[in-house]
Amino acid sequence: MSLENLIRVPAAAVAALAAAAALAGSAPAMAANAQDFCGAEATPCTRYGAHVFQARCALCHGSDGLGGGVVPLSVPGYPPTNLLQPKHAHDADELRKLVSGGPGVKGVSSFMPPWADELTLTQIESVVQFLVYLRKDTEAARLMLRAEAAAMKPSTSIGRALYQGRCALCHGTEGRANGRMAAIIKDPPPFNLTLSRAPDIYLREIIAKGGGAMGRSQRMPPWGGDLNQQEIESVILFLKTLREGP
Repeated sequence: MSLENLIRVPAAAVAALAAAAALAGSAPAMAANAQDFCGAEATPCTRYGAHVFQARCALCHGSDGLGGGVVPLSVPGYPPTNLLQPKHAHDADELRKLVSGGPGVKGVSSFMPPWADELTLTQIESVVQFLVYLRKDTEAARLMLRAEAAAMKPSTSIGRALYQGRCALCHGTEGRANGRMAAIIKDPPPFNLTLSRAPDIYLREIIAKGGGAMGRSQRMPPWGGDLNQQEIESVILFLKTLREGP
């Protein structure tokens, strides 16, 4: 983003950009061109759009396009990012303008970056094709995104953002079982994660399936439908940083 554009961005949006920059190193690397996906370098296609989306858009729109990306979880007041509930772009032409222009399009939030200077025309057109497909056949498009997410390297920074957005309400920001809901949930109370020594295989199961499925609290929801495997692994990496003692 140019300095001229950045000056016009509100402070909250600057915070969002900073959060995205801090997490960007954990995003999957993007292919140099479309040839591996579409058969020709200058030919856009839906599969390449899913690849670009996972590398550039998922931090805000979520790894399945349904919102809840790690940047909104890190920035208070971030606007909704569920792409199945559009406010501004309802067809391919409008999507193309929005992806390219971001807040330069009337009514679009300043949190949305303009991608015209960073993505090629083939990449933009591929993303547009993918977004149209996401709204037309959501489950098939989400399968594409999951396949692309498999290339994402788990990271503590992404795990921290996911934990603070999904888990801290009960377990507390530092894992000490003192989140806001801890005053209500008493039987049993949230677990003090600083005392946990559970192995990775157990953590994967309880995060994905929820407490009830593992014989623990029914109040702990299953996150397997909201987090992909790499996000779960990232949460596990962060949980280990909360542990105290030997």
